[in-house]
Amino acid sequence: MTPFRFRAAAALDVRRREEGDAAAALARATAHFHEAKDACAAIERERARARQAQAEQAGRGIDGGTLFWHRNWMTRLQATLDQLQLDAARRALAMEQAEQRWRLARRRRLALDRLHDRALARHRAEEARRELKVIDELARLRHAMAGWLE
Repeated sequence: MTPFRFRAAAALDVRRREEGDAAAALARATAHFHEAKDACAAIERERARARQAQAEQAGRGIDGGTLFWHRNWMTRLQATLDQLQLDAARRALAMEQAEQRWRLARRRRLALDRLHDRALARHRAEEARRELKVIDELARLRHAMAGWLE
């Protein structure tokens, strides 16, 4: 029996590597996106603390300099939050693009996998057909020999 050999094995290996690389890039992009979202959430918490601190100060009585300082603090936090949200949007886009590249690479790999599976099934069917031919020939010889020996 001849061993199975898939002629497009090299292309299948390349497709598997491409899919693996795309999956790794998607994982990195997803991690970067979640880092940006976590940073936004941290700034939101910081901004809420700043508002609460300003309200507590105002309840106890606040001078103009302290009020101005709190407003600057919250303005700086808002600017930082705006920048982080913009960065998170960019990272979300990068994550979507990485996911599209991974899906394309996966689809291409699956197409070659199906070709491989079909070729393997044809090879196995051919092997089974050859084995049946050999078995039939042996049975025919046995039958002929039994008649000849009598």
